[in-house]
Order: sequence, then structure tokens, then C-alpha cells
Amino acid sequence: SKQDVIDMDVFDQILELDDGDSFFVSMMVSDYLKQVEVTFNQMDQAMQTKDLKQISQLGHFLKGSSAALGVKRVSATCEKIQNNAKGIPSEKTLEEVMSLLKRVKEEYSAAKRWLLEYCQTPVDSTVC
Repeated sequence: SKQDVIDMDVFDQILELDDGDSFFVSMMVSDYLKQVEVTFNQMDQAMQTKDLKQISQLGHFLKGSSAALGVKRVSATCEKIQNNAKGIPSEKTLEEVMSLLKRVKEEYSAAKRWLLEYCQTPVDSTVC
């Protein structure tokens, strides 16, 4: 359900900032989606070099931008990535982070579908 994907209290606050022209929400969603794709690529590269510090920083960054838009599952999993990647570099830590990275990509995919669907089929003409 959308409640699992999006924190509607947060998303509704963003909608209130939009002044009815929908440009603000559309730009926020577009910028967020682009940013996530870039961040995932950076995380994948960091995984290849086993750079846990970089992965932790990227997790922290993505946690914040996801929370700001109300993408709660992605935000929560990014927090786990951030914290696990701070651990002692080991095969076990890398496996845990890799598993979380796979999970967050699936969660993001669901959030992306919801956001795009929401913006293409607005509740009323003032949104997206």
C-alpha cells in the first residue's frame, strides 16, 4: 500500500508549498529520482572497491533526501546502510551492506512507481 511507501503527512506538506501550479512538486520528484539513480551508481562503484566509508556517506545523503520527500522505506533502509557500513570492514559487513543495497533498490522502485503514477494521475488539477 502507499502508506508503506510514502509518508503522506510529509508529502502533503510538500503539496502545500506548491501554490497550486504543481511545478514545485514535479521538480522535487524529478530531481529526487535523478539524484537516487546517480547515488545508486556511486554506491555500486563504492561496493566494487569495498569503500564502506563512501557507502556510509552516500547512505546518509540518500536517507536525508528520501525523508524530505516522505519516501520512508528507502530512508529507513539507507539509515541501516549508513550504520552497517560504519562497521569493521569484513566480508560479513560487505555482505550485509550488499543485501541492504539490493533491498533499498527494490524499495526505491516501488516508491518511484508511486511518485510517477501520482504525478501523472493527479488527485485534482492542482497537483503534478
